[in-house]
Amino acid sequence: MRLAMAFLVLTTLTGCTVKYDLQGTDWKKSNTMLPQTTQDEMDCVRAAREDGWTPDLVLGGLLDVVRWNVGDRMRLSSYKRCMVARGYQPS
Repeated sequence: MRLAMAFLVLTTLTGCTVKYDLQGTDWKKSNTMLPQTTQDEMDCVRAAREDGWTPDLVLGGLLDVVRWNVGDRMRLSSYKRCMVARGYQPS
């Protein structure tokens, strides 16, 4: 039982990190150089940081894991919308 619980927690936590590609390889826009793409990505990451706010439930445990996961998804969605709004397409 403990092994199953540990496995569940580890698999849940691995899905709770937002991955932003800040190397300029995941997004393409015609006539845009790599430094400009990276700058736009950084600007969108900064803007998306605020969009993932969720209220602290003060209950802890798995509810916090769910809250963090929801916040991460909100930030990633906001980041993608920002990049598309700047004229980029996912590569």
